[in-house]
Amino acid sequence: MELAGVAERFHSRTVLITGATGFIAKLLVEKILRLQPGVKRLYLLVRAADQVSANRRVESEVCLLFWTTLCS
Repeated sequence: MELAGVAERFHSRTVLITGATGFIAKLLVEKILRLQPGVKRLYLLVRAADQVSANRRVESEVCLLFWTTLCS
């Protein structure tokens, strides 16, 4: 499948990423956010004791790692 074909398949789609704080998932999230601006919604599934812990994990392990890459 060509790269353009992949971009078209993600356009206006909702994507679920399981294990979002894992190494491969972090790379996938960064790649989707950087190269697929047409993604409708991105859900990150995170294992944690409660909602607060899950939010904290996403912020510390996913968001902060890519903040400079995505926002610069």
